[in-house]
Amino acid sequence: MGEFSTRAALEKAYELGLDLVEINPTNRPPICKIMDYVKYKYDLSKKEKEARINRKDNELKEIRLTFKIGDHDIEYKAKQAKEFFDSGNQVKISMKLRGRENAFVGEAMKVFDKFSVATGLGYENPPRKFGNQIITNLAALKTAKS
Repeated sequence: MGEFSTRAALEKAYELGLDLVEINPTNRPPICKIMDYVKYKYDLSKKEKEARINRKDNELKEIRLTFKIGDHDIEYKAKQAKEFFDSGNQVKISMKLRGRENAFVGEAMKVFDKFSVATGLGYENPPRKFGNQIITNLAALKTAKS
């Protein structure tokens, strides 16, 4: 609209029933806009909400196995892990060893192998023992290129 004095700009905004909003205060003269500020803030919040809804966050889902897990339980948890993985989430597999179970890490690794076969997925890194826990993440199996 051109250059106005502050008083003239405020009067113009008042006549229109709108607000005088300072856009860039560092410019000389400062850049202002006549608008409905409440509506502007409302539109901004709607856009932010829409962006938040459309954004896909990858969650880290955890499946906990036990040392003495049965075959049916492995199949059930493998099915859950596969669903999590297919929906785009990262899947962490963990097993807490208690007491004497720490002496049988080889047997625990066999449980992880059974789990891998049941899911049809591989591991990002081989399962590793940290203290009394064994942890790894699921990843898609790499197919051999012919």
